[in-house]
Amino acid sequence: MTKNFHLDIITPTSIQSFDDISYLRLPGIDGLIGIQANHSNAIIGLNIGEIKLTQNGKNIFYATSGGFADIAKEGVQLLLETAESSNQINTERAEKALQRGKDRLNHKEGDLDRANQAIKRATNRLQIAQTLSTKK
Repeated sequence: MTKNFHLDIITPTSIQSFDDISYLRLPGIDGLIGIQANHSNAIIGLNIGEIKLTQNGKNIFYATSGGFADIAKEGVQLLLETAESSNQINTERAEKALQRGKDRLNHKEGDLDRANQAIKRATNRLQIAQTLSTKK
């Protein structure tokens, strides 16, 4: 029985591939999902949140704004709107996006659902960037 699996993270602008993944945690629509080798086949909707993958005993974190996970015997493909590695998140940009979202809510400008989603995405990115050092 295989202990590890292959992972592809696919976004509209990039494809990242990882071998020897022993654990993957995803922000599912209904809550967190943990995946190890030989997981049952599934297609799962993903929410805004943190992706944690464990490769060779090291944890790697990504911020995502959602998408789908395609789990198969060959491995896992994450089809995501966005995926940002925790050490590559531009916190200044995320803070500006958070403030823009809050301003839209306070002034009742435009689509309030869109403003709330922008706030969730920015908050997620900031949390993942700021807690990187505590999760190693």
